[in-house]
Amino acid sequence: MKIVSKLLILSAFIATIYSCKEAPKMIGGFKYETTDKGGQVAQPGEYAYVAITIKDQKDSILQEMVEGPNMPMFKIPTEPVVGAQSNPIQDLAAVIGVGGNATVFMPVDSLTNLPPNLKGMDFITYNMEVTKVVTEEEYQAEIQKLKDEQEAAQKEVVDVINADLAIFKEGKSDLIKTTADGLKYIMHDEGTGAQGESGKSVSVDYYGVFLDGEMFDNSYRAGRPFTFTVGRGEVIKGWDLGIPLLKEGGNATIYVPYTLAYGEAGRPPVIPAKADLVFHVALRGVN
Repeated sequence: MKIVSKLLILSAFIATIYSCKEAPKMIGGFKYETTDKGGQVAQPGEYAYVAITIKDQKDSILQEMVEGPNMPMFKIPTEPVVGAQSNPIQDLAAVIGVGGNATVFMPVDSLTNLPPNLKGMDFITYNMEVTKVVTEEEYQAEIQKLKDEQEAAQKEVVDVINADLAIFKEGKSDLIKTTADGLKYIMHDEGTGAQGESGKSVSVDYYGVFLDGEMFDNSYRAGRPFTFTVGRGEVIKGWDLGIPLLKEGGNATIYVPYTLAYGEAGRPPVIPAKADLVFHVALRGVN
């Protein structure tokens, strides 16, 4: 499923500096400030996990990537990266240690498709904290553990979605609920955490099938949940309508008619024309 990655916004940095009265610290062509340099510093070839909170000039939170699969991770280059490929967050992750904090200032006029609430502001800030550092071996072990967990979860989901698919086809069960937009769903667990509401960044495990039961896409083979922002058209409309039905920790099976999926044209060669789709979705995280 094509989406805008949660890390794409980091690539929007350009070499325009927000000016201030004090002489600024600079990294990768950007102004930054540090409040705590922390402890253990990631060495070349190691991985730094970085919690990031993006705020506007009024200190209001625009986006949080602070825990779970939403949290960015950077491998520290063994050779210096210069020019357009340089990333100031990654550069700082190689300078400040675990528990260290820094703020990078990004000029608003460098953004495209500027949201209305940012117009008139000079900059937004990327507030970052290095949460942990791992070696290549430790990182690979974490990835393998996650893949093993995902494979086990996928086996369980296959049984659930096959049973739900039969219920949807029969169409008579009281388990089936229908929204005003025509989205059908079977709620297995509403969840108890934060609501997956519009404007929130969410992480979702999913398993998608056609009405004949053939799987066409799932997040489990990627080894980690799929992340997107609800209500921004980054996914099919059925997802923007279905995910807000859940709270963090919840899961459901949703029947998405083609009008709320890929429409009359479909998305060849994977999704045929006028294809109704069924997904088992599990809301793993909300930020």
